[in-house]
Amino acid sequence: MAPDILQTHHKSTLATMHFMYWFIALFAITQIPLYWVQYPDIHDLPSHLARLHILMHLPESEALQRYYTLRDWQFGTNLAMEVVVPILARWMDLLFAFKIFISLATLLMTTGAVALGRVVNGRFSYLLLGVLLFTQNFLFFYGLLNYIFGLGVAFWLLATWVHVRNRHSLYCWIGFSLGCIVVYFCHLGAFGVYAVGVFGYELGHARILGGPINQSTLKALLRSSMQFIPVISLHLLASTSSGNYVPPHFDGSWLQFLYAWIIYKAARLVASPALCFLEYAGSMPPMAMIAFTTACLLLFYIGFRERVLKLAVPSRWMVGALAIVWFFLPPAGFGSMMLDTRLIPALYLLLWSGLKIREHSKLSPNLVLGLIVTTVIIISALTTREYLSRDDEYRHVRSALTKIPEGSKVATVSLSENGSWPISPHTGAWSVVDRSVFLSSLYVWPIVPVWVAYRTPYDSLAKLARLEGAETATAPAYENLKTVYDYVLIVSGSKTRRTEYAPNAKIIFDLPSFRLLQTKLDP
Repeated sequence: MAPDILQTHHKSTLATMHFMYWFIALFAITQIPLYWVQYPDIHDLPSHLARLHILMHLPESEALQRYYTLRDWQFGTNLAMEVVVPILARWMDLLFAFKIFISLATLLMTTGAVALGRVVNGRFSYLLLGVLLFTQNFLFFYGLLNYIFGLGVAFWLLATWVHVRNRHSLYCWIGFSLGCIVVYFCHLGAFGVYAVGVFGYELGHARILGGPINQSTLKALLRSSMQFIPVISLHLLASTSSGNYVPPHFDGSWLQFLYAWIIYKAARLVASPALCFLEYAGSMPPMAMIAFTTACLLLFYIGFRERVLKLAVPSRWMVGALAIVWFFLPPAGFGSMMLDTRLIPALYLLLWSGLKIREHSKLSPNLVLGLIVTTVIIISALTTREYLSRDDEYRHVRSALTKIPEGSKVATVSLSENGSWPISPHTGAWSVVDRSVFLSSLYVWPIVPVWVAYRTPYDSLAKLARLEGAETATAPAYENLKTVYDYVLIVSGSKTRRTEYAPNAKIIFDLPSFRLLQTKLDP
């Protein structure tokens, strides 16, 4: 009897190690674009780096102290990189430390989905390697890295909770309450995904037992929700990250609003596979996106119809609960943009982690492995190509920004007509890192409770350059900016429009994506 047990355990260990070998190898491939170039094309990366540079060097820089300050410590959310990156930067360059943080966030997200799939399905499978297809999603393109980091922690916490949910002890309650606080500290949206996952799993577990939603199910939900009491109390009583929800303004009847809402959600649904698997999904032609979505849905449909794929019952309920939340969640609110869209990768990761191939299916595991490996390599190669095509442009812009004298005041103005840019519109933030300037477009959110903020006299100066354009849908007038700013950095726009915007300004440098204007001849 003992030899059989040992042999079974040995086979299981070999299967686990085989899975881990493939996971490590494929994960390394997904990280090639990030380290192949000096400047990865991540939308918010320059602004994040500028804020972290201020956080780390404010005490020693008089130029930075003139414009920026640190808030008094308060409990809040969306702060993962503020803690992790400065620690890493003690031993390495800030940009490289930030890349390590991105890799850690990606690793947490993918391994968390794997851990969840392991506890839900009871085993590893080649299909679980498919979570690595999500490593180049649109969240990375926009730089929503705190959310990605928090989502990974949330998946790990959810997997642990599923594994030990039947242990009703004070230590478990304390552990998961602290875990909820950590997830909340990383990002509020990630905590929301975890909470919805817990409630969805409880409902799904009740269905597995064959009973209806009855009193025992409600008791289980109540018991599971006890872990949320500390973090909700902190959020309501001590956090300044709560934000204010303002319903979207709409001129029309409720019927017209409902129609517009359904059309909007349908458009997001059509784009959802591309948003999950392709970093540059936003620049895809509509027909290409529809074709990609149709192919993905067709593969899933055939898999379920031919009884090749199966979705675990608890995963159905977790996915269903999160899908309902996504449908009713507005596109913006609580101080965040893309409030509903950022749930889409989490939704698909929950779906993928619950998938398994039926035992009697004729689908070859080697075929599944081959398809996943090939797709991961293709996505990584395409992303690397896109990064390389923009790396020189970033290099030229950063080099040109060094011509700005230290401590200058720089306004960033966008002349983009369709909301798209050749490279990140925040590339001007490198001037904060290299020249300690005041920058109008620096990401210093009012709802973030700690770290960097504009000094009081300069927050209105930033508003003059930033918010006028947002409110009027036009760029702020150059005549208003040149009296208070030393330089104006124009983002995007044709050469004709740039010239029309500031016809008599002195041009310091002019690139396809940026133009730097000097407002005073003797700064």
